[in-house]
Amino acid sequence: MTSRTSQLMQRFYEARPAEKLASAMALHAALAPLLDDLPHLTEALARLRLECAALARQMTDMDLGRLCGRCAARPGGGCCSALMADNADVLQILINLLLDAAITVQPDHGDNCCFLGPAGCLFPVKPIFCLNYNCTHILTGAASADLAALLQRAATVLNRQVRIETMLLELARDRMHLVV
Repeated sequence: MTSRTSQLMQRFYEARPAEKLASAMALHAALAPLLDDLPHLTEALARLRLECAALARQMTDMDLGRLCGRCAARPGGGCCSALMADNADVLQILINLLLDAAITVQPDHGDNCCFLGPAGCLFPVKPIFCLNYNCTHILTGAASADLAALLQRAATVLNRQVRIETMLLELARDRMHLVV
């Protein structure tokens, strides 16, 4: 691996959350104007938007916002701790920016994830860990059909997200001078 590629990988996956957001914003500014010339990426993003909406509806139907909010309000917080922000990577943040999500590091986030806003997670496309994790409260409190639908929708989003991240990583490698 070249030192430039190593530097790129470090910025994408190992930087602090605010630095990852800054890198994602810079990459967004460089790549967003090219989307008209990348119909495969544009189509994949449109599909992902629909799949994220289906996942969000499932989460709403299961009342996970209330469940997770109640847990997060307890002393010690919940699953969305400050450590969870480290699971966001530059490409995942970039995907959210390409979907027109308003992503900022939240001031005074305390023990919570710095991407957790007053109405919940700022990411329509969650970090991979967050998509794969369901706490005991969700696993034991959900009807089996609801849980199956949640897992299926999360897997669909994750599958599309990984494919888009691969496309974006190839674009970033091809245009490394834009981001390093």
